[in-house]
Amino acid sequence: METAGGFVYVIKQLELALRPRFLEACATEGMTGAQYTVLTVLQRRPGITSSELARRSLVRPQTMAGTIDALLGAGLVRREDDPAHARRKLLFLTPAGSEAVDRVSVPVRELEELLVGDLTPEEREQFFDYLRRSRNALGAAGR
Repeated sequence: METAGGFVYVIKQLELALRPRFLEACATEGMTGAQYTVLTVLQRRPGITSSELARRSLVRPQTMAGTIDALLGAGLVRREDDPAHARRKLLFLTPAGSEAVDRVSVPVRELEELLVGDLTPEEREQFFDYLRRSRNALGAAGR
């Protein structure tokens, strides 16, 4: 099978087809894709810093600060002092943030089902595993 550039091309096509639908799902709750991503990361990793979120999201700290400020203003996220490091602030979801994630997760799950609807349960597991392993390989390689 010829793959030179084929994987990158197909992944980019997939992203171009997926992104507008994902952004539309987020917009149903009045949030951006970046805001939803932050909320889901905080759901899985409560108590991380804004700079950790920026690294995980592959954005600059200044960009993340704007996203966080909007979420703080909307009451979806709260900041707390880090008891171990006086100058660090830790981020957590508020109950309203958890509810917002739950609401947006419904259309996101529907989108995921559309994406993998033709796959068997075993193929879905494999597909997810392949994507995760590819992401990890790129992360391990650095920039």
